[in-house]
Amino acid sequence: MEFVRPLEPILIIDDVQDIRDYLNQILTELGFEDILESRDFESAKSLIKEKSPNVIFLDIELPDTDGTEILEFLNDNYPHTHVVMCSGHNSLENVQNTWELGAKGFIAKPFNAKKVDTVMKRLEIVEHF
Repeated sequence: MEFVRPLEPILIIDDVQDIRDYLNQILTELGFEDILESRDFESAKSLIKEKSPNVIFLDIELPDTDGTEILEFLNDNYPHTHVVMCSGHNSLENVQNTWELGAKGFIAKPFNAKKVDTVMKRLEIVEHF
């Protein structure tokens, strides 16, 4: 399915290169082209400021900052950005906490193309309303 471009650019913030590569590959296969990557929040800040991503895939556990703190920062400063949390710890409490903090999606690691596709389709629907 071809997506409408308002969801781009997309930023992936994860400290694991293999995760960033895999998610980038999935998004590319889904038809997205404007995909940015960052290994930590410090380096992501300039990308966020310069490129204004519409979707951010955010790892909850980063070496420099807790992902939930970043989520709160993004909601306060970039309220129109769709943040999708990614974590290997998909406990109900973890998922609920990120939803309450304003995440627009949650993907448990390890994820696959179908899960990413589902989240992107949901975001596309939200974007149109």
